[in-house]
Amino acid sequence: MRRCVKFTVVVVVILFSLFYLYPANAAKQMPSKETYIILAPDSLKESADMFAAYRSRDFNVKEVFISEIGSNKAKDIRNYLKAHFSSGYLLILGNNDLIPRPFMYPSENVHHTSYDSPSATETDLYYGLLSEDIDKDGDGFPGELWDDRMKIEPDLIVGRIPFDNNYDIESVLLNTKSFEKDPPQKAVLAGTFISYPGETYLGAKIYNGDGAREEELISKLLSVKTVKLYDKKGSFPSIYHCDFPLNEKNFYSVIKDAGFTDWVAHGNPYGAYNTVWTDSNGNGIPDEDNSFDKFIYKKDLPSKVSGIFFSGSCLNEHGKDNLGIALLKKGAVSFLGSTEISFSPSYFTDRNDGGTGSINYYFVKNLISGKTVGESLYNSFEYFFNNLLFADLEDPVEGSLMDIYDYNIYGDPALKWNIDNPAPNGKSELSHKKSDIGINFGKSKNLKIVLSVPRNESFFFAFPHKNFFVDSVSVKGAIIDNGFGIIRFNNSLGDIVITGRVRGNTKMRFYVLTDSDEIAENYSEVNGYDFADVDFDGKIANKDYEIFCSSFGKTYMDKGFNKFCDLNFDRKVDGSDLILFCEKQNGHP
Repeated sequence: MRRCVKFTVVVVVILFSLFYLYPANAAKQMPSKETYIILAPDSLKESADMFAAYRSRDFNVKEVFISEIGSNKAKDIRNYLKAHFSSGYLLILGNNDLIPRPFMYPSENVHHTSYDSPSATETDLYYGLLSEDIDKDGDGFPGELWDDRMKIEPDLIVGRIPFDNNYDIESVLLNTKSFEKDPPQKAVLAGTFISYPGETYLGAKIYNGDGAREEELISKLLSVKTVKLYDKKGSFPSIYHCDFPLNEKNFYSVIKDAGFTDWVAHGNPYGAYNTVWTDSNGNGIPDEDNSFDKFIYKKDLPSKVSGIFFSGSCLNEHGKDNLGIALLKKGAVSFLGSTEISFSPSYFTDRNDGGTGSINYYFVKNLISGKTVGESLYNSFEYFFNNLLFADLEDPVEGSLMDIYDYNIYGDPALKWNIDNPAPNGKSELSHKKSDIGINFGKSKNLKIVLSVPRNESFFFAFPHKNFFVDSVSVKGAIIDNGFGIIRFNNSLGDIVITGRVRGNTKMRFYVLTDSDEIAENYSEVNGYDFADVDFDGKIANKDYEIFCSSFGKTYMDKGFNKFCDLNFDRKVDGSDLILFCEKQNGHP
């Protein structure tokens, strides 16, 4: 009997413990909803209520009106948010007059706006950094890279609908509802040139800045139907294949029903522009008289557009009457653009090369994974700040911080673009017709290539830039791009001789791509100069080491940089190159 009683007591204790640890309604409990704050002037209460009703299905919505705060000064608003909230989304209703978009300052030396250097930048991120002391030195200029040494870990994800009336805001809400219910499964990618090979920036020659390279990276992320528009005008068009040449007519025809539109171009508050270089003097060197042709402009937009826009241009969100605002009025549900100038390296080729190109890439990567627009951008900011702030070799590091302040969201930050099949599709290679242009070359270290062009033709000649360096071309007007392994020939005929130097022992592939998408190619094994033989005298000796040391610590933007000492092709000579150089010397230079 006692054993049974003892057992009964144990069972009761166990049952009591289970009940205490796991209440009867535990299965019915749901995780708490994320906070969604709507900040608005009292005049926009009608719109705030409508957004609150829509987002309350998925969020714990809190409406905050300026009358409750008692001030519409940016500092007072931020202090109120800091006192009442710790995380979530923040949707601001109202233009910059009703609720200011305050300045932050990436540089401690430039406290005014400038088109020449990192400078004062209007940003809604100011309201998102609640737990961070954004003005550590107390000088009244928040966000300075070195003086304030703040982190980019936003507490609130901020978006803004920049209108001062209920009608326009409610139109954005209706478009948002429609977009989320039936999201278009189409993307538009447009790229033009930021710079041309041999162009000068900050006193140094820079690279061919073809925005198509950035868009090609992004296209590999996408599974939806993707339409590409690249620059095909001027003396140096894009070498990349596209669906349509980039111009206003073609661009407007494809963005009307897109779910996502992305471009890389020069810009101002009113539009984005093709850069066209016509080499009028035929010297193959960029002139100062490049023309700018608009492909999107706020005063002549189509009557209806759709979807999310990411602008890789300067200034498209600058001022009170800008391109982003115009697109929202025409039906866009979200616009991500720059309030001031932005920075990105001309050589952008890899997702981690820095500048706005990296922010763009990681934004899209996050977006197609199912994250909201706001989460996609702010996660991109955090990754960029922690890993890529110093990646851009062309611009001051303050420019990279300015890129983070620059990019702001028009529209609901909780918006999602739901993709039917988020896994990228396998992209089929473009098939080319065979060109009858001849490509002949030998196997010497100092290589001579002869192109036989049977008719007047414009074409690209492409070569492996890590293994071959072009020294000269026999015809006038050829545009040589050693950085990306391209020579552009315009209206050429007859035999053309290209001379250069081979580096390394490799199978060389040279090919021609004509403007009519015809291709000719030739391959051969060639034994070239050793990569450590930086003076090309056929031997590795102390002279090579002296040349290497004179270039050590420099990037291609610095005077005295020797490109042949950059053994890992990252546009700088540093410890990684030294290791490679010493390996060639068996550890003894």
